[in-house]
Amino acid sequence: MDPILDDIIFIVFVAFLLSIGLTIFRVRRYRELARGADAQAITEGEVRDLAGHEPLTGLPNRSLFDDTLDACVGLATDTHQVAVLMLGLDGLKRIKDTHGHKAADKALCEFATMLAAILRKDGLLARTGGDEFGIVLPNISSLEDPANLARRIVVSAADSFAIETGAAELSLGIGIAIAPLDAVTPYELVRRAERALYRAQGDGRSSVRFFEPDMDMHVERRINIERELRSAIAMDIVKPHYQPIVSLVSSRIVGFEALARWESQKSGHIPPDVLIPIAEETGLINALGDQLFRRACLDATAWPKTFSLAFNISPVQLRDSALGERILLIVEQTGFSPRRLEIEITESAFLESDGAAKIVIDELRQAGVRIALDDFGTGYATLSQLLSFRPDKIKIDRSFVSRLNDSTDSRVIVRAILGLAEGIGLTTTAEGVEDERQLVYLISNGCTEGQGYLFSGPVPAAGIPALLNREASRGPVTKDGARSPNA
Repeated sequence: MDPILDDIIFIVFVAFLLSIGLTIFRVRRYRELARGADAQAITEGEVRDLAGHEPLTGLPNRSLFDDTLDACVGLATDTHQVAVLMLGLDGLKRIKDTHGHKAADKALCEFATMLAAILRKDGLLARTGGDEFGIVLPNISSLEDPANLARRIVVSAADSFAIETGAAELSLGIGIAIAPLDAVTPYELVRRAERALYRAQGDGRSSVRFFEPDMDMHVERRINIERELRSAIAMDIVKPHYQPIVSLVSSRIVGFEALARWESQKSGHIPPDVLIPIAEETGLINALGDQLFRRACLDATAWPKTFSLAFNISPVQLRDSALGERILLIVEQTGFSPRRLEIEITESAFLESDGAAKIVIDELRQAGVRIALDDFGTGYATLSQLLSFRPDKIKIDRSFVSRLNDSTDSRVIVRAILGLAEGIGLTTTAEGVEDERQLVYLISNGCTEGQGYLFSGPVPAAGIPALLNREASRGPVTKDGARSPNA
């Protein structure tokens, strides 16, 4: 064969092989690039998905909730309404304080799972805050749709949630707002659902409220009071007033209960049943409580040494295990004897006395402080718990005392409480004594102390000397309620 032809054939063959190789290389490279593009797309999708969900429960987060709501509200009409439900959990902090973070997280996740099972695919469920959830129902046929959903949630939430250390209970409030009925923008719709939620939480355990126009005014006032309260605490404006506690045996004042009184320059008189819940909800209760207690101890050092000082502690304060240490430090700094101090706690705090509350109460008792159970008969304390806890005093709630004159049931209840207290050796104080007939009944049935407007309303510290002088001019109360002249 011609050598030149051989060279040509060889060159063509090599070129063919190179062509095939380049083709194979290009195909492989294309596939690699394609796989890389797919992987990148998958990763970007996962990132987008994670960015819209929160890690603990796996539910959509506030950002995705807002985006979804924005799209739904934009389509809302009178015949195509959108509902927003804002849910606020109560009890999660108590679980965390008592059982730890892991138990609280487990209860939260179980609650989220329960919500998701109830809602199914009817709307969007999101965790919008630490103990808050939001639900968007994109197309409701009537107000019964969100109302029925809320009722199912409340019923399911009444069941206990299992945690490693036992069982835990959660309660919740639910606020509902409707677009375009209540608002036409996502921001305003959520704001009004939250205001309905606030009202629901104020109603008590596991309540549901639809938004109502007057809620705006109510919440606006609350926001203003909160703002003013922060300033009032900083300026030490909230002061204790003192209501006498009277021995029904000697008809003499034996001590005073300190009660918070606040006259706001802007909002006027703020009653305690408004002041204290706002202080609790905003986290100001410890600062306010410590400030009032210090002032009360300083005032009480000027009283006769036999007089006691009664001071109320809220259940929220008792969840702080450092409270006892702070109380005893203030007592020491002011020179007030702990044996003259009486700390009043409610039955709800008494029922929680197995965690931080127990630490506080035990510490105070060891220092000689007496413990009184306030508003007795209105809570859920059992006799076995009462015997186990053994307070030094029980205070009969004013709701029973106020009906002594016209309610047989109230007289039976008060007589039973007095008999029980006498049987186990407890002092009793009747609150809200307002007339002589009530006083006669209480004395004849063995009540040891009384408190109420029959004796005196709360007075500022400067008014106590006049109160004591007035008492000195009055005779003791006899068993039939009459007053005899002083000897």
